[in-house]
Amino acid sequence: MTPTRLQLQRWQALNSEQQQSVLALHIPPEQIEFAGTMAQAVAVGEGASLDEVAGLAVLHAEAQVGFVVLCRGSRLPAWAPTGAVALRAMRIDSREQGKGHGRHALALVETWLAEHWPVCPLLALCVDDQNLAARRAYEVAGFTEYAEPKAGRIGLVRYLSKSLREAASA
Repeated sequence: MTPTRLQLQRWQALNSEQQQSVLALHIPPEQIEFAGTMAQAVAVGEGASLDEVAGLAVLHAEAQVGFVVLCRGSRLPAWAPTGAVALRAMRIDSREQGKGHGRHALALVETWLAEHWPVCPLLALCVDDQNLAARRAYEVAGFTEYAEPKAGRIGLVRYLSKSLREAASA
């Protein structure tokens, strides 16, 4: 099934009602265990430079269906390679999962990065080993492991990356 066109919009560009809709996205407890709450995802960008953190609402027909957080520069987590952009949070409302929104949002992130942060050569993320659905989605999107898995908060954590240069030239 091909999803209706999605778009990304910065958190700061959302009105208060839209921001509340993002915070109210339904994330199941088992996904919160892996990735945290919506409030935690939004908080990553609080007080940060717009050039180092981008909180992006995933919109489908003007409705908020997800949220993505990207970090770079001084806000790059220690696990990410120098010069990369880290995908720190990706959430799709549970009622919207299985419709291709996550896959499409990942592609939109690459397009957004090419337009807004074009100097970044690599998109990196970490994912809990037990989060099989997320691992499969990232694999299908072309992410590969760049480091050995390490013990994390709730088990092994895998470190994945994708070259943005290859994506831009494809």
